[in-house]
Amino acid sequence: MVSNHIVMPIWLSVARQGATVSGDVRQVVLTARRVSIAGILALGYAYYRVSGGGAALAAIGLISFVGVAQFLPALLGGIFWRGATRMGAAAGLLTGFGLWAYTLFLPSFEGSFILSAELLTQGPFGIGWLRPQALFGVSGMDPLVHALFWSLTLNTIAFCVISLASFPRPQERLQGAQFVNVFDHNPNAQGWVSGMAEAEDLLVMAQRILGPEQAQDLFSREAARQGKAGYLPDTSPDFLQQLERELAGSVGAATGHAMIGQIVGGASVSVGDLMAVADETAQMMEYSSQLEAKSAELERTARQLRVVNEKLTDLSVQKDAFLSQISHELRTPMTSIRAFSEIMREGGITAAERAKYATIIHDETIRLTRLLDDLLDLSVLESGQVEMNMQTADLQDIIERSVTSAGGDGCLTIHRDPAREQVVLLTDPDRLSQVFINLIANACKYCDAEQPELRIRVRRKGSHVEVDFVDNGTGIPAKSQPLIFEKFSRLGDQRAAGGAGLGLAISREIMANLGGSVIYLPGQGGAAFRVILPVNGAASTKSKP
Repeated sequence: MVSNHIVMPIWLSVARQGATVSGDVRQVVLTARRVSIAGILALGYAYYRVSGGGAALAAIGLISFVGVAQFLPALLGGIFWRGATRMGAAAGLLTGFGLWAYTLFLPSFEGSFILSAELLTQGPFGIGWLRPQALFGVSGMDPLVHALFWSLTLNTIAFCVISLASFPRPQERLQGAQFVNVFDHNPNAQGWVSGMAEAEDLLVMAQRILGPEQAQDLFSREAARQGKAGYLPDTSPDFLQQLERELAGSVGAATGHAMIGQIVGGASVSVGDLMAVADETAQMMEYSSQLEAKSAELERTARQLRVVNEKLTDLSVQKDAFLSQISHELRTPMTSIRAFSEIMREGGITAAERAKYATIIHDETIRLTRLLDDLLDLSVLESGQVEMNMQTADLQDIIERSVTSAGGDGCLTIHRDPAREQVVLLTDPDRLSQVFINLIANACKYCDAEQPELRIRVRRKGSHVEVDFVDNGTGIPAKSQPLIFEKFSRLGDQRAAGGAGLGLAISREIMANLGGSVIYLPGQGGAAFRVILPVNGAASTKSKP
């Protein structure tokens, strides 16, 4: 067994060339058998010395039988179950041999080797149900039966569980197909095919294994049976099967079959070659998939870069427009201030003209100061560093104060429903009033109706309050609506409107910091804005105490 099933397969694997290697294979077999005999005798003597008596040596046959029985689950599973895997077989063998050694082999030394006498009687760490010969609390059984039962049971469980948890590799499935349901295949496919092997190569191989005399006698008898006395016989399937049986008596069935197969199928593609080609193909497919994934990733990155580039371009355009508008808004009052200052400096003007020019300079200075204040206010709001003075306030009072401050009663007919305005809010009254004042003032400036009107409607909706400001003008053109809340956006007559066009941008930021929003409502006839407020307050910045 050692020479046929261990030494010869290893020798063939190392030699690589198998049957074509020169030399006498019999010498390898004989050497392996002699070394095996000496090694087994040495191990038996060592066991005798360590166990301390002949009684243990007499039981070594039964102990060995239980050890060899650990191959049974993997052997039967490999023959009848295509789902069996190499990992499952290895797990079962490790489990079975481990339990065999723990429950039978090591206890045979009676506490003189590895396992102490105390462990044998009390179990590891004093755990009685783990005693080697009373495992899991099962006692009263013959030690041989006890070890055989537990080792084979757990061996089988480990083999089945790991096989089910893992998936057999393609080579394992191909090898399993040679044994599982073997009788369902065409019987003609099981024999050797004649004409594929040269008789000379087979004779050389047979002489190296069987010896010259026995090999020549076998070939001569086959040639005589075929009616070709004095010549080499034809390599018929029957002769190849007979030769395989003769070789199996010397080197084992598996080795004999493999050696004939290397000659008979020398020009064929082996399973290993097929697996190598399959592995290479799988690697190419994986590499192709990686290239496709990388290409898709690069395409996504390119799209993201294009989007970012477009945003940067838009920001650059907005920055240029912002700087241009800022320069214009600052230059206009500064030009007026400088011009009238030079006129007053040169003299030669009347007192009335001096007073007029001083008034203009004063007004332009106020305009410049207001612009700078608006820019600073917008910057603080956009950065989120503003602190809202959150307090309880009545919505009606805020609207009333906003109408009065904006002077809406003088330029507009304002329609309100005071009953709906009775809402208590947690908000910053001054900031909210600033938003309302800006919307009312815009209605005064931009409403082009003959009799301008503004409707202020309040509606409670869930946890929010909606305040609508709707005038009866022509409204804002659709193409201009996306620019309503942009900085320096003045969509009407700029000279008539006045201001820098920052009011709605500031209003949007104020509402964002108050936890609400301000939006434009298209399709309402005139210009319509809706302010959405949280009733209980939801300011996104820190509130003053």
